[in-house]
Order: sequence, then C-alpha cells, then structure tokens
Amino acid sequence: HDESKKSQESNSEDAEEKPATVVTTDLPTDEYFHLKVRVCLKCKSCGYSRSKEELYRHLSIDVGEDDDGESWGVERSLEHFFQAEDRELNCEKCEDGTSATQTMEIISRPKAILLHFKRFIVTQRDNGEMVLRKNKAKIPLKDSLSISSFFSAEEEKPNGLYHLCGVVHHVGNTAFSGHYTTCAKRNLEEESVEEQWVFFDDTVGRRRTIN
Repeated sequence: HDESKKSQESNSEDAEEKPATVVTTDLPTDEYFHLKVRVCLKCKSCGYSRSKEELYRHLSIDVGEDDDGESWGVERSLEHFFQAEDRELNCEKCEDGTSATQTMEIISRPKAILLHFKRFIVTQRDNGEMVLRKNKAKIPLKDSLSISSFFSAEEEKPNGLYHLCGVVHHVGNTAFSGHYTTCAKRNLEEESVEEQWVFFDDTVGRRRTIN
C-alpha cells in the first residue's frame, strides 16, 4: 500500500514538472494588417482627456465628393476618417461637460493596409422604409499612398509608401446580392521583374489595365 502510494506521488510530481504546452497561432491578418490607433476624448468644458488604443485590421472609409461634384480620392477619404469630431457624452471629472472632441492617430502601421470603401448608404423612402442605396461614384486611384500625416506626433513617422497591389469590385445594385471580381498585380513572366494587372472573374483571368 505504501509503495503504491509512493509510486502515485512520484508520478504526480513528474506530471507537475512537465512544462505546459503553449500553442501560438500567427494569422496572416495579424502579421500583415495589424494597425494600432490611439483614440482620445477631450472634454470641451474642463479639458480632461482620456485615451485608449484600438486595433484595426482594415479601415472602412467613406465614398464622398466635393462641392463641385468631384469624387474624393483615397487620401481625402482617409482625411475624413481621421478628422476630429464632437461626441455627446458626460465628462467623468466635471458636471458641466456633456460633449467631447474625439481625435484619432496612428501609433503603429501595418505591413499592408486594407481599405474598405463604404458604398452602401442608409436612406429613407417616402413611406418611411429604410433601404440601402449604393453609391456608384468612381474613385480615383493612385499607384502609391502615404499615411504619415495621420501618425501621432509622439511616434516616428514612416518614410515609406504603400503601393497599390489589388482591388476588389462589387458588381450589383444591392447589399444583399451581386458578384465579386478583382484586379491584382502579378508577375506573368519568369525573367521579368515588372508586374502586370490581371483581372480575375471566378476561374477566368486575363490581363487588364486599371485606371
């Protein structure tokens, strides 16, 4: 009985000494699209401010146009996303504070940036029904993009540029139906370093210019 008990205690000690197995999962979304933003709220009455860090894997930006009807470019949509705005909320420090100014700034940039254009807008019909309307405005694209102007003043601003490598298209009039196609840069020749735009539609792929 004693030897059996000692054997059980020995096995228990051996089990306790074994290090725990830690399983780590490195997702491509975390490796390439990890973007950190500092969001700050400042009371408009007493000036008290508080901030927190938020993680984004993509940025959903508006499709807009200027007063002259010219569609916004990517830079203008990003400026609108990061611009300061007032929010109605009660201050934690003073009784008079009922609104605060919200600011957002990047503190850590991703290897690749993923942008989602919000083309569907909630509108109300004459009968009061709420529907989603698709904004089909053309968005002017450039080959490169800088986000250094949206970085925090406390962080070192990056010098590099992001280069356009792919565009996903939604074909259809509603948010509940349609078809998706894409254009992506590909190296089609083994000895060539120049990439070309390829249009993909299900199993079909063909060369195409993008503008």
